[in-house]
Amino acid sequence: MTKKGWFLILFFIGFYANSQNTSSDFRTKKFIVSKDTIRFDSVPINPQSFKVFAGKKILYPTEYEIFYNEALLVINAEKYQEITIEYFWFPAFITKTYSPFDKKFIVPNNSNTGQLYSLTTNKKATELKLFDGLKTSGYINRGITSGNNQSTVANSSMDINIEGKLSDKVAIRANIFDTNIPLQENGYSQSITDFDRIFIELYSKDWRVKAGDISLKNESSYFLAFEKQVSGLEVAASINTNTKIAASGAIVRGQFSSYDFVGIEANQGPYKIFGPNNEPNFVIIAGSEKVFVNGSKINKGINEDYLIDYNIGEVRFNTTFPITNDMRIRVEFQFSNRNYTRFISYEKAEYKTNNVELSGYFYNENDVKNQPIQVNLTAAQKQILANAGNNTNLMVGESAYPDVFDANRILYKKVQSGTNDYFEYSTNENDNLFSVTFSNVNNNEGDYILSETFTNGNVFVYVGTNLGNYQPITQLIAPTKLQVAVLNSSYKPSKKTTILTEVAFSNNDQNLFSTKDNNQNKGIATKLAWKQTLLDKKWKLLSDVNYLFIHRNFNTIQRFQSVEFNRDWNLNNPTGNQQQIGIDLSLQKSEDTFLNYSFQQLQFSDNFKGEKHLITSNLQLKNTSFYTNSSFLSNNSEIQDNTFLRVKAGIEQRLLKSWFGGFLNIESNNGVIKQTQEAILTNHQFKEYEGYIGLGDSTKVFAKVGFNYRDNDSIRTNTFTEINNRKTYYLDAKIIQTERTNLSLFANYRETENAFSENQKALNSKIIYNQRFLKNFITLGTSYETSSGNVAQQDFIYVEVEAGQGFYTWIDYNDNGIQEFDEFEIAEFQDQANFLRVPLPNLQFIATQSAKINQSITLNANQWSNKTGLKKVLSHFYNQFFLSSRNELERARNSFNLNPFNMSEDQQISVNFTIKNSLYFNRGLQKFSTTYTFAKAENKQQYSIGSQDTDTNYQQIDFQHKISKFWLIDLQGKLSENKLETENFNNRNYEIDVIAFQPKISYVLNNDNRFSAFYHMKNKENTLAEFEKLKQQKIGVEYFYTGKSTSQFNANFTTFFNDFDGNPNSPVGYQMLEGLQEGTNYTWSFLWNKKLNSFLNVNLNYKGRKSLNSKTIHTGTINLKAVF
Repeated sequence: MTKKGWFLILFFIGFYANSQNTSSDFRTKKFIVSKDTIRFDSVPINPQSFKVFAGKKILYPTEYEIFYNEALLVINAEKYQEITIEYFWFPAFITKTYSPFDKKFIVPNNSNTGQLYSLTTNKKATELKLFDGLKTSGYINRGITSGNNQSTVANSSMDINIEGKLSDKVAIRANIFDTNIPLQENGYSQSITDFDRIFIELYSKDWRVKAGDISLKNESSYFLAFEKQVSGLEVAASINTNTKIAASGAIVRGQFSSYDFVGIEANQGPYKIFGPNNEPNFVIIAGSEKVFVNGSKINKGINEDYLIDYNIGEVRFNTTFPITNDMRIRVEFQFSNRNYTRFISYEKAEYKTNNVELSGYFYNENDVKNQPIQVNLTAAQKQILANAGNNTNLMVGESAYPDVFDANRILYKKVQSGTNDYFEYSTNENDNLFSVTFSNVNNNEGDYILSETFTNGNVFVYVGTNLGNYQPITQLIAPTKLQVAVLNSSYKPSKKTTILTEVAFSNNDQNLFSTKDNNQNKGIATKLAWKQTLLDKKWKLLSDVNYLFIHRNFNTIQRFQSVEFNRDWNLNNPTGNQQQIGIDLSLQKSEDTFLNYSFQQLQFSDNFKGEKHLITSNLQLKNTSFYTNSSFLSNNSEIQDNTFLRVKAGIEQRLLKSWFGGFLNIESNNGVIKQTQEAILTNHQFKEYEGYIGLGDSTKVFAKVGFNYRDNDSIRTNTFTEINNRKTYYLDAKIIQTERTNLSLFANYRETENAFSENQKALNSKIIYNQRFLKNFITLGTSYETSSGNVAQQDFIYVEVEAGQGFYTWIDYNDNGIQEFDEFEIAEFQDQANFLRVPLPNLQFIATQSAKINQSITLNANQWSNKTGLKKVLSHFYNQFFLSSRNELERARNSFNLNPFNMSEDQQISVNFTIKNSLYFNRGLQKFSTTYTFAKAENKQQYSIGSQDTDTNYQQIDFQHKISKFWLIDLQGKLSENKLETENFNNRNYEIDVIAFQPKISYVLNNDNRFSAFYHMKNKENTLAEFEKLKQQKIGVEYFYTGKSTSQFNANFTTFFNDFDGNPNSPVGYQMLEGLQEGTNYTWSFLWNKKLNSFLNVNLNYKGRKSLNSKTIHTGTINLKAVF
């Protein structure tokens, strides 16, 4: 069932539940009985279900007398001091007073008024109120676009929030966000459901029902801790104060995965994230990711630590979070899995008393193997899966299948060479053609290499056996099933003792097509703990003895051990049953003042045994704080012995308005091979020291400077040898933070000396400065930053969509019927926009150094309008200045890019530059109002097909003046220059100079009606290649009407006279003619918007155009929008 179906069902259930609750005609009132007769209402009341209570005792009718029509109660005032009356009103139509006239309009007989009474005077239109009594916000929009040059397209969007009470006991909460246009100009989504948010929740004190997009979460279990975004139904209820139950069933939106990588020195990213089968092409579910660096979770946000692109799976770290080559980075995420229909069910029951807590959980997630979504398995491929068991390396099949000729698809023919067959790209419709998918394998393990990139994909060529890195194979995805059941308990025999147990069972079938390896499906896990308070005074002494057993075949949903569990224990592919024993002693004064000691033993039955001692502390002595987190591990296996020492300690001293401190961080991981006593090549050690000093309050205004030194050692010639050392100098400060001024600084400078490679230097810096001067006359905003990272050589393809839902149009300039990269243009008209440019996952990056600056300056003298002299003159002026410049230069190890305006061609990889200044006189007054604008923009981007550089600059003056009451004059003059330079498509290059002048006169009848006539003269000349020229004249009329805020109407008709010298069927011709044709062209349109009532609007939009050599094009759109 769809999300919208769930929504409607739950919505009506809610209102049905409301109707089953107390009627709105029910009344209950309390009275102090001071006299025998009580009038308790002003209208006749219903004799049914009338009750009188004295306290909780119901009184018999013989103890009182009731007059229903008058709503009078007669009772013994001496016998009863306080009573409660319960009764029902009659329906309103029974007790309502009906009259043809309103009595308030009746005047005295001796009155001299001349007012006449009208039977329609007091009639008001009844206004429909949706969701009456509920808090609502948002909108619903539905539209249809059609025309004679495109198919009918339905557009819809919805964003509604509903919250409130349906009755005294039942409340509702709902959010519906839905759109049928998930694709964007430079991005894509795999499915609309990845972006919809639809849920409705009904709840009361004791129960809750939620349907739609829900988040299932368990934080109470060790083995079944998870959080998952699903689409379905969840029901939860409290049976009593001790018992709670919940159940849910849903379709899974995402599958859990993770990706680990090591940072690159002086590289902020982006870093490519790969899927569980090392696939680059997948969609991460928004908001599902967690990013860890060296085991610590970091935060997402433009002013936090990192940003992520969910569509192409890339993470970029912000300037204020410098990345080094010793950072271990892990990204955990859920990705959109569309291989099979996948269902999930999750149930739980919890029982709690003061001394006992019992809970049970059952999780079931499985694919429906006979309901594939994105895969169509052949009988041969199913047999491959049946024979593979759990071995994913065997789940590989041929990707080629016979196909029919299509000029806009990449197809191959099979060629026989001796005893070998291989595939060769073919455009011959007479060949026996195949559709082939190529997978990237390791170098010298494939027979093909990437040869060319076209708009619709890549072309691969055969180079010989094991001489390439691609193969015509596809990874087969097997349907899976996972079931996890958990029972846990907590028992407190005394206030100082707690006994915890948890037992889990899992059934993980990794291939539902195969019975092979099914003996590996089931496993159990157990955790036991005894916690004891040994001393309970100002300082508490706590103990914790725990035991953990995990069967080798036990599996669960998500990681339940620490992020760096394997590294913490020196684990390298351990196998067998896992057992872990722990003994913890903790001396605590408070949550942030403690001293802990822990002993742990970990064993894998096949190949590992280790013992670890840990000491952690956080101590505060007046203004001095000290912390440590240290451990020593000794582990061995059949072939090696290891020791792993880790020491991290810090101290900080706070003074009156300053602080200083430092820390040390040491690791030494030393292992030898038992048989030879040679050092293990993965051994490592490092020493890190840091000192710092700070001034001010670190939560407000402060400045902190520090120095960090680290050296890294690795194994060379069987002994530890220094690989590199790094010196880091840093500054972090918020110098000024007031209502009018904000100044913050960040700088991180690193020098890395490498023993076996070139030395490196890196700089990350950021400055933010905002200031308002002279009573807001000057507003200044500045941001500047430098860093190092990557620029992708972006691959993309063009995907055809419904007309009107794209951004690009294809023009077959060479009439060969093949879509080529240089034949796509940004569509000038909606009916032609039937292609999207979809970026592909980036696999090739260029190392860069970037510098960026944003500068805005606003001069606003309006506050001097009441002054005299020079200030009065200046008050007529307003100036806005904006500058943004970011360049990416090819990285040089020992130099920095500090200049955001460096446009050096030999190093330039990417540029994004914009400068704009607008000077206003009498801004918005229509009284000699004049605006002079200067702007320049340059953008350079890297693509796999070569670089593209666009450059635009213009000067423009606008003048507006209202003559008398009815006439308004607009004048516009513009000089501009537009350049496009592509690396590999010379036919697209141009340099167009433009001179334009546009006068316009409007007759303003009133605020609701305006009629305009305009003339537009434009001369364009291309100074490159074919030297095309255009003289364009445009004449048009326009009418605008606004009717008392309830309706709007706008219509225009324009005639173009295009005198073009050049080839109109070329990229340059398309740009200069702006999608029109040579000679005379006509365009017309009208827009009508009507507000039907307080929440409903209808919009009708029609556009047409006609050229002498083409048919008339009609396009119409109707939209209905409800706003809440």
